[in-house]
Amino acid sequence: MIKNLIVVAMITLVSGCSTLTEGLFKQPQVGYKSIALGEVSMDRIELNPTFTITNENGYPIPVNSISYELSLNNEKMLNGETDAIGTLPANGDKDVSLSIALTQETLTSLQQLLFKNRKLDYQVKGNVNTLGLPIPFEKSATLYIPEVTIADMKVVNASFSQLDIVLSVDVDNQNDFNLPLDDLTYSVSSKGNDLFKGALTSQKISTGKSSLQLPLSIKPSDMFSNVFSMLTNPDLPLHFEISSPLFTKSYDQTINLSSLLK
Repeated sequence: MIKNLIVVAMITLVSGCSTLTEGLFKQPQVGYKSIALGEVSMDRIELNPTFTITNENGYPIPVNSISYELSLNNEKMLNGETDAIGTLPANGDKDVSLSIALTQETLTSLQQLLFKNRKLDYQVKGNVNTLGLPIPFEKSATLYIPEVTIADMKVVNASFSQLDIVLSVDVDNQNDFNLPLDDLTYSVSSKGNDLFKGALTSQKISTGKSSLQLPLSIKPSDMFSNVFSMLTNPDLPLHFEISSPLFTKSYDQTINLSSLLK
């Protein structure tokens, strides 16, 4: 332990002279590993890029902090700095994940870009600060909005008092990471009258194609005063709305309720 401290002290003293540190200290390497989305809500979207810091020296090295900045579509949006990360093991590596939160100040413009262009170019860059040395890193990529289509609508139970419906929604996620859906709401209305509101929590959209099942229950009696009124006009127009921080979708379909009268 004392030997390691002496070596680190020597490096700190001579870090300004490359000829003296040559062969004694190898600068840690920083490589991009992955990115994920953390919290996703109407008020906050959190990016979690992960970088691997590799120490090729035979002694541990402390990482003081990581400074970073985030740009969206080549426009700088925010910057920040972490607390002390810890210590890199000798001849080892350490994964470090950043928590970059886009709050209400930037979300409005961000969501407008996402819904308009269906994608967003982002860049995360900065420095790993260790032993007074800034070690740069950078990663540029694209965030894609998932493609959403209504695959099917099934009436699983039908009576004059209640209709139970399942709306099947296909989602195509072109990103190379899962998308969290902590705040997805959906509703159904008819002729301007609200019939049902629901929500999904703790959902994740896997990479590639997946499906969401949205259960709904409505009461035909809210739209038809009695069986006779349903008999004269058995068509019930329905308007579905699906909303999340990452996408929105609307869907219209008319259900013929004449089968309930048989």
